[in-house]
Amino acid sequence: MSDTILKLEDITKIYPNGTVANRNINIELRKGEIHSIVGENGAGKSTLMKIIFAIEKQTSGKIYYKGEEINYQGSMEAINNGIGMVHQHFMLIPSFTVAQNIVMGAEPTRSVFIDKKEAVRKTQELAHKYNFDIDVTRKVSSLTVSEKQKVEILKTLYRNAEVIILDEPTAVLTPQETDELMTIMRQLADAGTSIVFITHKLREVRAVADEITVIRRGR
Repeated sequence: MSDTILKLEDITKIYPNGTVANRNINIELRKGEIHSIVGENGAGKSTLMKIIFAIEKQTSGKIYYKGEEINYQGSMEAINNGIGMVHQHFMLIPSFTVAQNIVMGAEPTRSVFIDKKEAVRKTQELAHKYNFDIDVTRKVSSLTVSEKQKVEILKTLYRNAEVIILDEPTAVLTPQETDELMTIMRQLADAGTSIVFITHKLREVRAVADEITVIRRGR
């Protein structure tokens, strides 16, 4: 379909010890869609996401992004092409501010120096755009778990992610924080961002997903 942004075709992942993590998986993600991938622990959900994000390589099968087959050589290439991922374990530096974490590796510069004021301005503007109530000058070490997750999402948005993978994002959240995250997900989707939402909590799936794919024993 013309609105398909990401397509997985017969994705299989077999590890050297013979373990089959994924077998012949076919999934389509459309623009502005929240697509939930559900299944019990060990079903192969996270492995599949790592393949999309180029952390791991599939044994066979093809991935198409915006209609073209991709074969990224690492996660930075995925990020640079508009695919972002929020991991279960946050990839933040506690001693850095929110703004520093968001722009790391893509800092605004003035001459040959990092423009710290511009970094704060751009990241605070981004937070306001998505109604994230967060002070970007605070150190990450002072944030709640929910706020750290927002920083991770802002990191992907700062790099113009068109596809965001959320790997078990509610595992560490309270019910109220979970509801807030689902509101954020819907807002992002309405703005055209495509979201892959990994979970095994059916209440959340029923509340927010447009499409659902069930993975069981890698299939």
